[in-house]
Amino acid sequence: MSRRALVAGAGGAVGEAAAQALLRGGWRVTASMHQQRDDVATRLAAAGAEIVRHHLPDDDAWLDAAQACEALVLTPNLTITNAALAEASLADKRVVVFSSNNVAADAQAPSYRALAEAEQALRARFARLAIVRPTLIYGDPRLPTVARLVRMAQRWPVMALPGSGRAQVQPVFHDDLGRLAAGLAEADAPSGVFAAGGPEIVTMRALYAAIADAAGVRRVVAPLPAALLRIAGVLSAEQAARADADRIAVAQDALPLHLTPRTTLREGLAHLVSAMGG
Repeated sequence: MSRRALVAGAGGAVGEAAAQALLRGGWRVTASMHQQRDDVATRLAAAGAEIVRHHLPDDDAWLDAAQACEALVLTPNLTITNAALAEASLADKRVVVFSSNNVAADAQAPSYRALAEAEQALRARFARLAIVRPTLIYGDPRLPTVARLVRMAQRWPVMALPGSGRAQVQPVFHDDLGRLAAGLAEADAPSGVFAAGGPEIVTMRALYAAIADAAGVRRVVAPLPAALLRIAGVLSAEQAARADADRIAVAQDALPLHLTPRTTLREGLAHLVSAMGG
């Protein structure tokens, strides 16, 4: 009998990628969505997934589905995941959740302190827990940050860049995270906290240039002082403070080599531009 996994947040880019990777690995998958996305549901159903609707953390029905599974992959914001699992009797399950690399890279920011507290609460309850801390996720139009930059490159001759542009970033392709989550769902996979960044580290200025190149255009990249953008209300105080901070993967527990993200930035951006209509 094949193994069964539940993927919460399957309507999102990473959730769908995780569900598809599990299906390719021979799992029976229950794909749980907060909002019905007909296009995603059609793709997942065609691949063999069972499609269900749940509203985490308030919908107790998801627990019935979870009880029937050996592994749980939860891709929503970690505070939602923590609330959903708070009263669950699922200690025997293999659980994979998503946090953020900024828990380590920007530990003093209030939003990331909240994620760190959620991580701690989950680790206290689940012995077979894998926490994934991704860097900047890209590769699908549902992921807004890089998709907005693609649209900027397509529409405007100048790409405004908050900060000096010297900060380093390590974008990670969403399908690589799906493959990683599926691998960590295996019964013999290690537990722990796993930072997940792509294979390349580039400056923000180089990232903007790579986005313009993928879009097939030449653009001027114009760094703007973060303090000025903060005064203008374009950036929050938290965003302005991080504008010139490096955002590369901060290593935690050792990630199995075969699960390490491997899609190059050029390949991932080409995929994104194609998915956005070229």
